[in-house]
This record gives sequence, structure tokens and C-alpha cells, in this order.
Amino acid sequence: MRRSNFFRSAIIIFCISLVLCGCATMYNPATGRNEVILLNTASEVAIGNGAASNVAKQYKISEDQQAIDRVTRLGERVAAAADRQDLQYKFYLIEDKTLNAFTIPGGHVYVFRGLYDILDDNELACVIAHEIGHVNARHVVKRMQTSLGYQVLSTIALSLYTTRYQDAKKTAAYIAYGASTAFNLVQLGYSRQDEYQADEIGIRYAKKAGLDPNGMATSLQKLQDRQEKGMSVPYILRSHPYLTERIARLKELVSQESGIQAAG
Repeated sequence: MRRSNFFRSAIIIFCISLVLCGCATMYNPATGRNEVILLNTASEVAIGNGAASNVAKQYKISEDQQAIDRVTRLGERVAAAADRQDLQYKFYLIEDKTLNAFTIPGGHVYVFRGLYDILDDNELACVIAHEIGHVNARHVVKRMQTSLGYQVLSTIALSLYTTRYQDAKKTAAYIAYGASTAFNLVQLGYSRQDEYQADEIGIRYAKKAGLDPNGMATSLQKLQDRQEKGMSVPYILRSHPYLTERIARLKELVSQESGIQAAG
């Protein structure tokens, strides 16, 4: 009996190793690179759903159906142009006057009322394109990989494949821990490199969706104008590149893209 259990365990470990190797290295069309990703889509979604519960506890999610429809309509237009089609993107409006937007793993995108009120449709869609850029580049997932232990990540990633052999309570605890970590990482903000990359990806998605990519720069200009008037800047933006730097770079990127298109 013990020998039987030993061989069964050996087979399970072997299968787990194969699955983990298969989901570890992948080509990411959003970034154009081969990347080490330990979380499969199903696990990312599970973590994202948990993080969404944390967001709902911290912020008031809008019930203004007309406004929600606007955010969803623009978001779905951009999402259709995204590289990742393995997610069901969800869009929310937060009833808070903060000038901000953010995303969490699994395709959840949030826009604050403060930002919603000052942007036209094209600008709002471009902001959402930037956030979807973060999702497609898997920025939060990559940062989780440096924050959480390999054992935790591998347990989460393999939980859906090995539910028969794992402690369900332990798996749920790991996913909850991952959700909390993801939420905290989003609150801390992204690195400058991540922001620049999300801008580049967002421009590509905006153009593919038939939008004017200049809307990304004009939306930031509106934030810049309000910052100069003394309005408070949300904490999450303080870890971002200076708005003036991003605006200048966005204009240059759009100009380069237009030049390449015209030459073609």
C-alpha cells in the first residue's frame, strides 16, 4: 500500500512538473518577448476575482447604469483589439472624485468618477487602452512573482489541475493571499518602465480599435492642468513618471507610428 502511494505521488509530481514547465515560459505578443509566467489564466482570474472583492470593500462601485454603460461600451471596444482574448474583461466606475484609473489581474478595469467626468469618449477609451495594456503585459502578475514565493505561485497555478490531490482549504488560502498581494501591488503603483510600456501597448490598441491615440496625451494633459491648479494628485500617480515626461513621449510615439504608417 505504501509502495502504491509512493508511485502515485511520484506520478503526480511528474505531471505537475510538466504542467509547470508548460506554463512557465511563453511568448507575449503584447510585449513581443518570451517571458517567464508562472500563473496560468485560470489562476490569474481566480486571484483577480478575489482582488475585485477587496476593491469593492475599499471603494463605492457605481450603480449609475448610464455611466456604467459608457465605460463598458468604450472598454469593450478596446478589449476587442487587445492581444489577450483569454479573459473576460470587466469594467467598473468608482464613485470617487479622484483623477485615476487602475486595473487588477484577470481583466478587471476601474475608472474613478473624477476622471470619468473630465474626459471625452476618445480620451476615456485611450485611458482604458492604457489599463488594458497593463493587463496584456501582465505587469501585476510579474510583480507578484517577485513578491510571492515560488511554492505559493506553483500551488495556485496548479490548483485547478490537481484539486483531487490538494487540500482545498490550503488552495483557497493561497489564492486569497495572492489576491491580497495583487491588490496591494496595484495600490503601490507601477514602475516607470511599466507605465511607458502600457502607454506603447495602449496606443497600439487604440489605433486598432479605430480611436485617435492622441487621446492618451490629451487625457494626461487634463490631469497636468489640474495638478498645476493645486488639485491633489492620487497616491498611485506619485510613483508614475512625471506627467510632462509621459505626455511628451506619447506625442512622440504617436508621431512615429503615424510616420511609419504613412511610409508603408
